[in-house]
Amino acid sequence: MDSTASSPVVLVTGASSGLGRATATLLASQGYRVFGTSRTPSRAPEAPFTLLPLDVRDDASVEACVAEVLRAAGRIDVLISNAGCAFVGAVEETSIAEAQAQMETNCFGALRVMRAVLPAMRVRQRGRIVAISSLAGLLPPPFLGAYAASKHALEALSESLAYEVRPHGVHVSLVELDGMRTGIPFARPSRREPSYAEPSARMLARLERITGDAGGDPAELAGCVLDVLANPAPALRYVLGKEATLAVAARRQLSEADYIRTMVGRLGLWDAPTGAGTRREGA
Repeated sequence: MDSTASSPVVLVTGASSGLGRATATLLASQGYRVFGTSRTPSRAPEAPFTLLPLDVRDDASVEACVAEVLRAAGRIDVLISNAGCAFVGAVEETSIAEAQAQMETNCFGALRVMRAVLPAMRVRQRGRIVAISSLAGLLPPPFLGAYAASKHALEALSESLAYEVRPHGVHVSLVELDGMRTGIPFARPSRREPSYAEPSARMLARLERITGDAGGDPAELAGCVLDVLANPAPALRYVLGKEATLAVAARRQLSEADYIRTMVGRLGLWDAPTGAGTRREGA
């Protein structure tokens, strides 16, 4: 693209590291004018794109950030809603405050930014919103109840929004991924129930592996987002990765009992059979 004036303007939330940084960097290299966000830009390493302060949990912060992009670039063509956090703990251990904090970032934070960019997109009759979701939003695993709930909510909001804004020239897509090297820290319950200690610790160790060195390359997500933006008629959902695709297919094709047995066995969180899925469906 020849100039910043003609380059599509992209806002990427949570772009100081991990998935957001990889996506923002790739888009910038492809000629997009990219504005990334971070709660503390001064602590982030130097980036090939503009990095602005943003806390998606705060209305005023969202309004100020979007206003700054509009002042600097005159428009926002694309929103990549990526900012997120993760809480690991049994549902019984999860306090209302902890569940609310999870929803505040992953669901309400995304909603705040969507609402802030939509009026100008709707007036211009064009725009793209890509929400970075998770396989957990489709297939909730044990010990990620609050996180999965926040991603379920993001899925619902995004799908409803996709129908609502399509007549106004705005396309909405979800990218559902699993096991990427995000380096995301995991919050834990303030009150622990010993009955869940061992399987919960195993789940945490598994998550730390697949979001660390054993996880997929964030460049895969960045490439997927680039493909979504290049598609004049993008799909609503994109499942990223072979394992995630197989898991979604298994959930659709297997009976509920067989799926539960498969998932419990695959995760390996319990040493002995728990009885999950042994009751006949409909019984």
